[in-house]
Amino acid sequence: MCIIRSHVPEGRVENAAYSSYPYTLEPTLVFLPGLGADHRLFKYQTAAFPNSYAADWIDPLPNESLEQYAVRFAGAVRAKLEVRPTAPVVVCGLSLGGMAAPYVARELGASGCVLLASIRKPEEFPRWYYVYWLVARLCPLLLHTWLFIARLFIRFFLCFPWLVRCSVEPKIIRSFAETPLFRLAGLARMMFDWAYRRRLPEEKEAIIFDKPTLHIHGTDDWLLPIRRTNPDIYIKGGGHLLAITHSEEINEMITRFVDTVSACGPMSE
Repeated sequence: MCIIRSHVPEGRVENAAYSSYPYTLEPTLVFLPGLGADHRLFKYQTAAFPNSYAADWIDPLPNESLEQYAVRFAGAVRAKLEVRPTAPVVVCGLSLGGMAAPYVARELGASGCVLLASIRKPEEFPRWYYVYWLVARLCPLLLHTWLFIARLFIRFFLCFPWLVRCSVEPKIIRSFAETPLFRLAGLARMMFDWAYRRRLPEEKEAIIFDKPTLHIHGTDDWLLPIRRTNPDIYIKGGGHLLAITHSEEINEMITRFVDTVSACGPMSE
């Protein structure tokens, strides 16, 4: 598989991710899944990195923003971790997890952040999802109905293993069908709110997370097309579920990135 490094503009904080730092303690990796996925999405990462934790989403509150949700979610993650005071933390998120990762990383006092098949800012979110945001806001029941039908289709799809011709494991697809409908709809509404709500100029310029950040994207990602974003590294032929379909390449990139940020500091209290 051909892995190509994209151009990183001068002055971006992400350039610091490639400077050299010595190890102090084994870093802790926290993995955040995508919409409708769970910890099973990162089975190859948790196997490769023993000191890691793949989180499951918690139920969002009504009208809760992604920023507010990240504070509660970081508290739930912190309660699950057993981190030594001087151990660095790196937060890795895929898709929706990547959108939430900078906020969670800030709350955890992380030393670095990795975005997989995700976007850095709302302006990079595809415009054609706008109709789903309107539905989520104007007619939540219709959004629930769409998601319910999608889950039924997936359950039917999984009844015929020969239909699953892609390299994605059925367990990963099944996680979408097993996610509670209330949680799925709440996370979708929260994601669309983050992407489409109007922001003041100072909000757009605000730095969410000022530590080294690495963005990896696949050239064939049709859910979050690469043409709308500017990743640091792109994987030729990679789709949306890079953690599964290109696990070896992703694990290697994460290892290199962690090597450079492992001395950036402990998780804050």
